[in-house]
Amino acid sequence: RATIDPPNTFPYKLSQRHPDGRLSPTDIYPPCCARRINANTLCLQAMTELDRIFGTLMEEGGAARAHFHTWWALRNLALPAHFSTMNNYEYVDFFRVSNSGNYKLFFVALSKIYDRDDRTAGLSKLKEELKNAGLSDVADEIDRRIKPNEALIRKVLRIRNQSISHNQADIPREKVYKINGVTPDEIRGLIDVTCETINCVGRKLEKSNLISEPERHEQAVLKILEALSRGQT
Repeated sequence: RATIDPPNTFPYKLSQRHPDGRLSPTDIYPPCCARRINANTLCLQAMTELDRIFGTLMEEGGAARAHFHTWWALRNLALPAHFSTMNNYEYVDFFRVSNSGNYKLFFVALSKIYDRDDRTAGLSKLKEELKNAGLSDVADEIDRRIKPNEALIRKVLRIRNQSISHNQADIPREKVYKINGVTPDEIRGLIDVTCETINCVGRKLEKSNLISEPERHEQAVLKILEALSRGQT
């Protein structure tokens, strides 16, 4: 005759409890279920780390794009029309530091994305976490998009190492740029590929926030200069 187990009893050994009296998964679920729970927990942990790294890369990609296009607007799109405005003694120092600062910062942001150090949240780490989360196809897509730009990425990293983050004593700064010569068009292209690659991953992860298009940064600079030229502050 079928019987009903009395309350407060479990189908598995109480020795499976934790030392502090808490129940282990196998106190309530059979071992096969416990294995599924542990696998799901590991998957959630991987996704949490994946989300963190993706968020960092999205921030750096957005920074690279913003700094490059701000610099491009100041040094190219705004000239010669707004030269006298930027040269006004009341705020000429601001535009000088903005030019040099934005120039350095897009190199810094790009370098952080392509840093291969295991301790950094770069694309290499993102690929590793994608594979841990069972998304190897997305990691392979990153490689496919980035591979044609490997030589240019090495130049960017050398400029960062020899001039931006460190001043290499035996090579003058001008020679650093000559040796590792890159054009603005090449940098723009690399930033576009980088941002679109990060956005591609974001779409695969069903993220709602992605890196914005570059035009907004250029337009913001030009609108500020137009307002200054009309005497509006």
